Amino acid sequence: MKLGKVENKKGLGIFEMNNKKDSTKDEVIETAAEYWADAIKNAEENQISFQMGKGIIVVSDKQLDKFKKVFTNYIVKVFPEQDNSITLWTSNGEYFDRVGTDSYLKDIMKNSNLPLTCLPSDICMWIYSNRIDIDKGFEHETIYDVNEKTK
Repeated sequence: MKLGKVENKKGLGIFEMNNKKDSTKDEVIETAAEYWADAIKNAEENQISFQMGKGIIVVSDKQLDKFKKVFTNYIVKVFPEQDNSITLWTSNGEYFDRVGTDSYLKDIMKNSNLPLTCLPSDICMWIYSNRIDIDKGFEHETIYDVNEKTK
């Protein structure tokens, strides 16, 4: 392979930019995965199954680790560009049979071998390319921003 007139500075700059972009993406996805795993682990009476009158589904740490891996691998594929976002949401136990959850979570839970009803109820998350917002009293609240490093 002959490189010819390639300048090291330009090549190096391109690699640094791509690494920073990937690093930002990884930070956002990792934070979202941790948020959902913690929400599943600590759902208790906010768990959809409990609200449906079927009792609490206990999820082990091993299952949560698998969930985080599946979540990360799935979200990497649908990660939003620039100002776009993806939305992950769950309904509550009362309306779950009619409304359910978004298609992303359905696929993630299926691939994690976990029932949808172990998810916490009434969560809505927007994942942007550089931040994560959740629904807090019918308003967006930023729980993570790469630029501000709030968590």
